[in-house]
Amino acid sequence: MKVLIVEDNKIALMGIKKILSEYPNMEICAAENGLMALDLLNESTSELPYFTLLDLNMPIMNGIEFLKEIKKNESLKTIPIIVHTTSFNSLDIKICEELGIVGYFVKELDIVKYKSNLRLIADYWIESKRP
Repeated sequence: MKVLIVEDNKIALMGIKKILSEYPNMEICAAENGLMALDLLNESTSELPYFTLLDLNMPIMNGIEFLKEIKKNESLKTIPIIVHTTSFNSLDIKICEELGIVGYFVKELDIVKYKSNLRLIADYWIESKRP
C-alpha cells in the first residue's frame, strides 16, 4: 500500500513516517513540495498511492497549486488527497473541497490526538482498499 506524504517540515515528516511505519504493508513516499510530488507521481511506473497526505503551506509549489495541477491530469486526479495542515482558514478549506479532496484536518498540537488522527486515516484507507 503506497502512501505519498507531501510535507516540507522535516520534523513533521519524521513523525508521520514513524506513525505510519506501524503498518507493515505501507510503502511511504515523501516529497518536500508539490512540484516534487508531481514529479514523483509522473515518474512512477508502479501503482498510484492509496492516498496522499498534503500540507498546504510549502515553498515552490504549495498544496493548493498541487491540487490544481493533479486534478488536470486524467491518470492522477483520482488519487484520494487528504489535506493535513496548520491552516484553519475557511477559504483554504473551501478551495480544497472544490478541488475534490477527501478530507481536511488541522495538525494537532496534542501528540496523542495527532497520532490518533493519522492512525484513523490509515485504518480507513486500508479497510476501504481490501478486496
